Amino acid sequence: MEELLVKVLPVKGVYPIVFLHGAIGGLSLVRPSRTISIEKIPLSEASRDEQLRAGFDRLAAKNPQHGLDWLINLADNALDEGDTALIYTARGRGDDLAALPLRLSRDGRADALGNFYTSSFAPLVEGNTAAPLFKEIFAELARQNGIHSITISPLDPAAANFQWLQQALQQSGWAGTHSYFCFGNWTHSLQGDNWEQYLASRPSRVRNTVDRKKRKLLQGENSGIRIVTGGPELEDAIAQYTYIYNTSWKRPEPYAEFMPALLRLAARKGWLRLAIADYEGQAIAAQAWLVCEGAAYIYKLAYNQDFSRLSPGTILTAALMQYVIERDEVVHIDYLSGDDGYKQEWMSERCERHGLAAYNPRTLRGCAMIAGRTLKRIIKPMRAGVPSHRRPSSAVECR
Repeated sequence: MEELLVKVLPVKGVYPIVFLHGAIGGLSLVRPSRTISIEKIPLSEASRDEQLRAGFDRLAAKNPQHGLDWLINLADNALDEGDTALIYTARGRGDDLAALPLRLSRDGRADALGNFYTSSFAPLVEGNTAAPLFKEIFAELARQNGIHSITISPLDPAAANFQWLQQALQQSGWAGTHSYFCFGNWTHSLQGDNWEQYLASRPSRVRNTVDRKKRKLLQGENSGIRIVTGGPELEDAIAQYTYIYNTSWKRPEPYAEFMPALLRLAARKGWLRLAIADYEGQAIAAQAWLVCEGAAYIYKLAYNQDFSRLSPGTILTAALMQYVIERDEVVHIDYLSGDDGYKQEWMSERCERHGLAAYNPRTLRGCAMIAGRTLKRIIKPMRAGVPSHRRPSSAVECR
């Protein structure tokens, strides 16, 4: 007996992939041993699928960035012209489901649905057959001649999904599959500490700055710290946050509507902790944190440099730390992306986020990218003074 792969023509965007058995010398079909259906769903229609919605809601309960609401805001307010937001799904037996949110660009790239606003990406998996389901999703993408490359990031390289996503790419018609570093990620687990115990564990420079500069800031008339979670103060707080950010040292937001929409979404969901520092009647610093399921995510911060002598960023961080520890009773704090020195002063643990990339040998541009990566792997050790006779382990046929 030999295994035959029969692909039925697509109907309304659904691609049933049916595995059948046949006898050599004559076709003798038996009942299908396995069926995987592939569907390409516009992100705007994903909420209509009850299983998808429920699955992404479970992901969002662990990290807001993994949910449909976050992805929809990203697609509505932070994509480039010509980009398309889709979810590729693969369904197997019973409730087995894999879903991969993607951003397809007009120049032929397929990327995990995210951009620099994204510090964590996670595909959806329901059931116990993730690897074969994602293999079929990647195989379908590889068959689309307009897609020359794919990247999935940022991912936790220690998580199980990193391993089977990499394996699925390697087994589904893509070439040059490799991982790459995205950024460092600093976090802190409280392990039962209260606010006083946590602060006592920070460097003396931080403790002294918080003590001295908080008193100095509060001495000003009409000065103080506000923490907004929603309600009638929300729109004024969003406007103040936006003004502070735009007048800070940071580069202007390239997608001006993303953050205001995110702050409104976070308020509706109960995630928002938006802190504003006022000094003598003027808003001088702002930080946006998200709190969800015992974790606090430090998402955005900015301050007016004219008031740097007051260390308003440090004061706001301390105020929000105290708030989320005492009121929200969080057990984990996450500074998200970057190895900035100030993050290390507040956090205690570092991990990394990596990405996966691969190229489509069915396209000319994909073949060029494969050749370029192979050449770099040969030249790099030679530049370092180490002779290299390495060659690709197997030839890649460009079709």
